[in-house]
Amino acid sequence: MKNVVIISLFAIIFTGCAITGYDATFIPWYQLDRFPQEAFLKQNETPAIMYASDMDAKFREITSRWYWCIGETGFTGEQLYTPIAEKKIREICTMQRAKIAVWNERLINTERGIYSRPHTNFHSYASPYGYTSTYTTTTYSVHSYEIDTYHYSAYFFIPIPPEYRMQYAPGFSATDLTQQDRQAFRQNTGCRITVVYENTVAFYANLFPGDIITRINGRDIYTTKDLYEVRNASKIGDTWDMTFVRNGQLYRVVMKYDLYYSNNS
Repeated sequence: MKNVVIISLFAIIFTGCAITGYDATFIPWYQLDRFPQEAFLKQNETPAIMYASDMDAKFREITSRWYWCIGETGFTGEQLYTPIAEKKIREICTMQRAKIAVWNERLINTERGIYSRPHTNFHSYASPYGYTSTYTTTTYSVHSYEIDTYHYSAYFFIPIPPEYRMQYAPGFSATDLTQQDRQAFRQNTGCRITVVYENTVAFYANLFPGDIITRINGRDIYTTKDLYEVRNASKIGDTWDMTFVRNGQLYRVVMKYDLYYSNNS
């Protein structure tokens, strides 16, 4: 006799080992003592935990509203029930004092197979002489199984206090090009915009994450060191004539050096 069943394995069965993946892989992006203490979660505060189907889009949305990302975590394992996953992420928020966490689960593999299970069958019969005898036989049933493997990831954020925002004028953060960036963009020099903050000069100048800055006021921008030097030499109200690359095309924008956009600027 052949029986076919589907076995679904959930991490709720393995709660003790699966959820520790979040703890084991937390990666701080910076030394946390570089951030002002007022930005961190207070003792009696409750962090906000959000699920995002598109982590990249949610990351850009949160950081554009004046948040620093202080670290991330991720692991691969069996599926977790949402309350268990969020409970563990909330614990990490409390430990790292993050005010917001965004997390995601993604199915990355399904393993399928079959196995057999033995069954012992007991029999008895009466002999012609009135004796009863017993014996056993073994039969096997065939079952199928299906095990899903998921990848879990989470980002952790703290707000940027207003008095620390001017360092990002005219309203964006940028980073040096990685080797992967150079291959993807076919561009060796410049610095790539990572965040454009809402309602800033850069926001209304229609700059976007991924734009590569190559020149400001006639100065070539090879790395973020050049960008920081231009920023440090700029005063509120100065004009920035900036050249950048987007999707392989060269663009130019002229804007006032300030943080927040004004209709009078």
